[in-house]
Amino acid sequence: MRSRWFWAGCLLFVVVLAGCSRREASPPATGEQPQRTYRFAIIPKQLDNPVFNYAKMGALGAAAKLGNVEIYWNAPETNDEAKQAQIFETYVRQKVDGIAVSCVNAEVMRRVIDKAVEEGIPVVTWDSDSPNSKRQAFFGMDDYEAGKVIGEELAKLIGGKGKVAILSGVQGAQNLTLRVQGVQDALKAYPDIRIVTTVYCNDDATRAESLINSVMQQHPDLAGWAMVGGWPLFTKTGLNGIKPGETKVVAVDPLEGNPWMWIEKGYVQVCIGQKVFDWGAKSVEMLYNLAQGKGIPQADEKGFVNSGLDIVVLDRTKFQDPSRYISLEDYKKMFEQRKQEAQGIEAKQ
Repeated sequence: MRSRWFWAGCLLFVVVLAGCSRREASPPATGEQPQRTYRFAIIPKQLDNPVFNYAKMGALGAAAKLGNVEIYWNAPETNDEAKQAQIFETYVRQKVDGIAVSCVNAEVMRRVIDKAVEEGIPVVTWDSDSPNSKRQAFFGMDDYEAGKVIGEELAKLIGGKGKVAILSGVQGAQNLTLRVQGVQDALKAYPDIRIVTTVYCNDDATRAESLINSVMQQHPDLAGWAMVGGWPLFTKTGLNGIKPGETKVVAVDPLEGNPWMWIEKGYVQVCIGQKVFDWGAKSVEMLYNLAQGKGIPQADEKGFVNSGLDIVVLDRTKFQDPSRYISLEDYKKMFEQRKQEAQGIEAKQ
């Protein structure tokens, strides 16, 4: 699943400037200072993960809308905490006007984030935080609460009893750690549910599929999966080792393509939707405010800006509290509209 915006392994330098149409920009009026251009670096966890393509679209759209922002987009090809820190430090040396990062490892990134802030470069995090760092803000869903939602939804699907497994990505990633903790805490309320294993795929879809198949062979009577990310949903075979309907699945990231297919075929009963476009768009907006010496009014005392989440199901009318959910067809429309907005803004430049 590669989007049109994805160039694996390449350092992408995207320039989005006001008036980048075929006509030349008008010179500033006498005595008027030309508009300053801000350079922002946005660093996802890795390039080889389709979920970040939408953050990229959102960032490009926001930069185009502002008109005087350049976006540098780069990350390790796969999850590599040391390489991510090196990329971050490169932008610090280049003295960009702001950096937004989704942290592979919160503690590894803390040192380089603190150094950037001490040098006067605004830093925000998105998707995966480094809460003990000096970053000015974090944009994303409340990962612990999202984990609790995953656990509660799975418990309802399996009738409050049975064996379950948890699938996560990178150990040490703040967002995934909190989600796993949320799942575990939610399931403590159900004494007849037993977590038999928690496995880590390192954000790799192929490894996720292999781990699922292995666990299903060891526990053919597994009642359910709590997947705190969407890795196996991104491929056409990722959930083939699961019997649809017999083993219930609650996952994350109902993205277009294969994830929608898994929901439609009945393999995934509940899927948590993150605000993936806003990861990029809101990061650009926050950095723009900070670079101009302004605050971030949406942030709480810890700098957290809660994106909220969507609970996506095939048909919400089949659930006891329909207002809690969004049906897949409605989510598709919302997703496509948001995608077109991001692409349309940039296309006009």
